[in-house]
Amino acid sequence: MKKITKTLTALLIVGLFFSCKHNNSVTPDEEPKSDPGTQTTTEQKPEEKPPVDEKVEAVTFSVAAGDITEYTTVALTSATADAVIYYAYAEGEAAATLTKENYASAAKYEAPVEIVESGTLYAIAVKGSKVSEITSAAYKAVAPADAMRNWTAESEAKAYSVYKFADLEKVAEVVNGGKDLAGVTITQKKNIKINESVLGEKFAEPEEAEGAEPNASLKNFAGIGSKDKLFAGTYDGDKKVISGLYIYGGQQGLGFFGGLNAATIKNVIILDGCVINKNVWEGLDSKGVASHDGSDDDRFGGLVGITKKGESNIENCLFVGTVGSKVAKERGKAYDEAEKNPYEYIGGIVGRVESDTTANLTNCFSLVKLYGSSAALVKKVSGKANCKDCIGVSLDKKVYKTKDAESDALDAEGGVTKAEIIEAAKTACGIDITDYFTKAGL
Repeated sequence: MKKITKTLTALLIVGLFFSCKHNNSVTPDEEPKSDPGTQTTTEQKPEEKPPVDEKVEAVTFSVAAGDITEYTTVALTSATADAVIYYAYAEGEAAATLTKENYASAAKYEAPVEIVESGTLYAIAVKGSKVSEITSAAYKAVAPADAMRNWTAESEAKAYSVYKFADLEKVAEVVNGGKDLAGVTITQKKNIKINESVLGEKFAEPEEAEGAEPNASLKNFAGIGSKDKLFAGTYDGDKKVISGLYIYGGQQGLGFFGGLNAATIKNVIILDGCVINKNVWEGLDSKGVASHDGSDDDRFGGLVGITKKGESNIENCLFVGTVGSKVAKERGKAYDEAEKNPYEYIGGIVGRVESDTTANLTNCFSLVKLYGSSAALVKKVSGKANCKDCIGVSLDKKVYKTKDAESDALDAEGGVTKAEIIEAAKTACGIDITDYFTKAGL
């Protein structure tokens, strides 16, 4: 009996063992159950960190600091993709104007920077909220080898170029000093702004300073030559613009070119120009004639004061501005009342074609305010003037087409229209003068 009982007890223990093992087994469709005390961790992805803004690389310049030829262009780049570049140029010894704080007010780089004057170029690259260090380079701008500024009395070159006002001043200095530059060709390579603005509303010229002196706030150009100092070379303006021309002088033969001797003038475009004669006059003399001792100025024009010798050719030229002076107007009036010929010969293009000379004008245009005895193309012709496809317009709406003859009134029936003049000037000279007609009230 005891043996049977022991056997049953053993079987019961084995059954309980297998029963517990079965209840804890995992079927393929079941998730394993783990004991919280013995829980194992599964593999986790590394923690993702927020991206760090990349460093913005400093700007590099395509041209190293040092001596460079004027008008050299400098390209700006940054190795950081999509970085925006800002730059500033401080001329001469001026201090830096670009900082990491004010870059947004500087110029945004879009094309290579042209270096015209000596100074320092500054640049910074920006991407998002990050900025680079500031890069700088100091440049000494050297005149191009062919610049007129390089002319000396020993020069033998037959071709020079005009890049800036200093070159024009050199041409004037040479010619006014007695060298006529015969056989020399001078070509204008750049637009030149002499003064920011000269003409006022309705072409009002600047006031004189006290004592019959030029307006001190403006750069006064001496003009190239005079009645006795003549230009005999070739000047090709290459349809570049000269703006803000101010000439205030007292010699005979006054204009951008004061006097010509068998010269060639072509493609010269002068906008916003004033040629004003310093003509001091004390009234009528004892015989009731306007006084004139021959030493003050007459024979003046916007482009040419006088053709004094030989045969000169003037083609594809444009002058827009004022020629004359209030004194010339008063003296001209006195001459008219006394029925005497005036000394002043004022032309929009040429003041006077002297005896034994010829002036050939082709595709020349003017829009001018005139004083005294004047015409918008050529006033006095003692020699010979040939005008082909030329039109001069004065602000009193008189239109001149040949020599000193008044041809029509502007926009008169059957006459020359403003639209025709604008189109003709644009075709010949490449300049739209519509805004100047508006400014003149025409």
